[in-house]
Amino acid sequence: MNAPTGFFTSLTDQLNRRASRAVLSQLGFRNDPLRNHLRNWFERMAGSEGSFLADPVFEATFGWTLAETTLGALAGTLLHPDLVRALGNPPSEFAEEYTFPAERQPYQHQIEACEMLLAGGPPRSVLVTSGTGSGKTECFLWPILHDLATEAARSPTPLTGVRALFLYPLNALIKSQRDRLVAWSEPFKGRIRFCLYNGNTPYQSPPRRDQPYASEVLGRDVLRADPPPILVTNATMLEYLLVRADDRPILDASQGRLRWIVLDEAHTYMGSQAAEIALLLRRVLHGFGCRAEDVHFVATSATFASDEDSQRQLQEFLAQVAGVPSERVRVIVGTRRTPPLDPKMAAMARPLPAPAVLREMTREGLYDVLAANPPARAVRQRITEGAARLSQLAEILFGQSDEITRRNTLELLDLATGAHNGAGEPFLPLRGHFLERAQTGLWVCANFICPGRKNTPLDNARWPFGPVFLERRTHCPVCSIPVFELVQCGECGAQYLAAREKNDVDASWLLPRPSPVDEDEFQQELEPPETEEDEDNEPVADPRQGLPRLLTEPGQSHLSGWLSKENCFDCATESGARVHVRGPEEDGRLHCPVCGEREKSPMSLFKPARLGAPFLLGVAIPTLLAHMQPFGKSDPLLPLDGRRLITFSDSRQGTARFAAKAQQEAERNYVRSLLYHHIAESARPRNGEESAALRQQLAELEQAQQANPNLSSVLGKIIHEKRAKLAELDAPPLGRLGWNEAVQRLLAESGFERWMLAGLKEQTGGELSDSELAHLCLLREFFRRSKRQNSLETLGLLRLRYPALANVTTAPDGWRQRNFSLDDCVISWAWRWIITSGRFPPWKSLASNSAGSVFRGGDAT
Repeated sequence: MNAPTGFFTSLTDQLNRRASRAVLSQLGFRNDPLRNHLRNWFERMAGSEGSFLADPVFEATFGWTLAETTLGALAGTLLHPDLVRALGNPPSEFAEEYTFPAERQPYQHQIEACEMLLAGGPPRSVLVTSGTGSGKTECFLWPILHDLATEAARSPTPLTGVRALFLYPLNALIKSQRDRLVAWSEPFKGRIRFCLYNGNTPYQSPPRRDQPYASEVLGRDVLRADPPPILVTNATMLEYLLVRADDRPILDASQGRLRWIVLDEAHTYMGSQAAEIALLLRRVLHGFGCRAEDVHFVATSATFASDEDSQRQLQEFLAQVAGVPSERVRVIVGTRRTPPLDPKMAAMARPLPAPAVLREMTREGLYDVLAANPPARAVRQRITEGAARLSQLAEILFGQSDEITRRNTLELLDLATGAHNGAGEPFLPLRGHFLERAQTGLWVCANFICPGRKNTPLDNARWPFGPVFLERRTHCPVCSIPVFELVQCGECGAQYLAAREKNDVDASWLLPRPSPVDEDEFQQELEPPETEEDEDNEPVADPRQGLPRLLTEPGQSHLSGWLSKENCFDCATESGARVHVRGPEEDGRLHCPVCGEREKSPMSLFKPARLGAPFLLGVAIPTLLAHMQPFGKSDPLLPLDGRRLITFSDSRQGTARFAAKAQQEAERNYVRSLLYHHIAESARPRNGEESAALRQQLAELEQAQQANPNLSSVLGKIIHEKRAKLAELDAPPLGRLGWNEAVQRLLAESGFERWMLAGLKEQTGGELSDSELAHLCLLREFFRRSKRQNSLETLGLLRLRYPALANVTTAPDGWRQRNFSLDDCVISWAWRWIITSGRFPPWKSLASNSAGSVFRGGDAT
């Protein structure tokens, strides 16, 4: 079997290329030299200037050090036998991911944590620091389940009252533990229960017959009447629990019983957050009637602590947060085990074959070749010592780091991840860290003849300015002429430079226009709502900031002059750079000289070229998911076969807004796919035999026309008809789907019913029927054509047709008086209806039998 290749190479290329194309498409620059220059810049190799991706960072992911014993050997000695059986026999739906058979070896740090937490004497506390995917959850969950299993074995009734409190910083992390808790608690048949308590926990539990698992408490009513021994929550809900009268029964039933407190993702508690959680824990101990010295505190962190000083700091951190002596705290570090290379292979110095040869090798053969190559061994050694940048690895392999060597290094890393020896041990398993920048603006030198634009696509008469920069600057590093931020007309996309003019007694000054940089980019709307223009409100400019100006092309300006290196603007002195300035019109507002649109408030029409994290995430997430393996079993009824991804941000409202947009985009893409494929399947197949026969007839007719000039006019009409018929046969086949038929096709799709209808019903309050929701999905796609967003029509995949409009033969008199055609009238009427009424045109008046139809074609009209 050949080694898999291309994962990191493909992911790097796709992330960068899609970000570049999406940004250029979204910004929609009108100027071809600028667009070509930015495309060349943006699509460079990761780590290069201008690229959207920084220098990728890689770290080795060799397996974690295994314990010398098996889980089965711990039954009855370290762990309760009932727990060991439960770990090996979860419910069938969780068996694939959460089965831990008795013959499997746990990790060494898992055993150390269990031994420390379950040792006799005063309760000990543990902070586990290890990497992602190293089984940190088992380090505290196994000891807690052992403790509860031991108590449950002595109790004739299910345990009541909270014994273990799990604190997670995010609800997403709380939900991520649900399956694991069900898998390992369900075998106890309700004797050990848990509850996920957050703002989404319903007040009323479903009937017992509708509860899938006996181990999970689903409602607040049962939580308060019969508290389970495990409570999983967040700091906010815990605050409510301590002061809310409705939750008082939980505390009353748990008095003196709390003996475990878990802080997951402890590295997120910093500064004031750490102080707040420390005070909260002291209130928790008081509320539950416990003392700190009687409770096991467990914290987990993905922050590595390999040296003694770091471990001591982590030890003191948990001791201070928990309020226990530091000597009662133990820091347990997970370590990876790097399999040693064969000494014979490690002593060789063989050169690497060509990449094409390497790609054809088997896993074992590739392993031997890499192990026998000194630079490849050096790369392996460097990464096992710590994370390394791609450019550093290129230096080791090739002695230099440029775009070519970095790409070659990336390809070699892909091969190294797929190389295995005879024992199945990988040569170099890797995790990649990709850092993507946002598009924070463009800054441009005002000097048209600046040498910095030479040897670039900007060296073109159609580009009226100098070189472009990605970082904010005040002056050009090449010619020292002032630099201004590039802005675009929000209506037509024309580019200008934003400036402000300040005057004093001696001179006029053109200065950069200040722009806010502290806005929350997660609050930026992709398609801002249109507002009615208030003619009575004149734009107000702050005189302290100067008067707004635009630097333009020569034919678009009101005034031309010379700009010095000191920002002095002079119309007479020919010194510095020639610039062309445009100011407000008579109405006091700036107008776009290309499309004539005017601003509604100061500089509201002319926006900087900025796209933040929400937009870039929306582009990167599908790329990341497409490269990942499906989570568990592939589910073709779900988008991307059910792949999943978690994102984090420090803006709660922005995250909620981004999540809603991501959900809407996923729903729209799903509907787009269904419509497109249904219509493509309905397209009639081409009749190759009929086309061939028609071509033969045309050839014969053309020969006859040449041979008989007297019959040229008669034959010409026949030939014209035959050519039109042939063009129709050779045209891409069209598939048609009526509007109501499209609704029924959506409802018939199991995926649409399975994952879309439930969410849509919840969002609409359950007031719309399934058919109305399907109509809503179609209206959402065809209701309007947004300037900055895609739809089936703007993508050129489908076209919406109004059958009744074909019967309209006469335009209104007022329309004809303005010399507009009937086609202009029909298009304008449809869009005017949408704009003025906020609703779609009256479908039934346009079509006799259906509300319209969508069909596939090459024209997105």
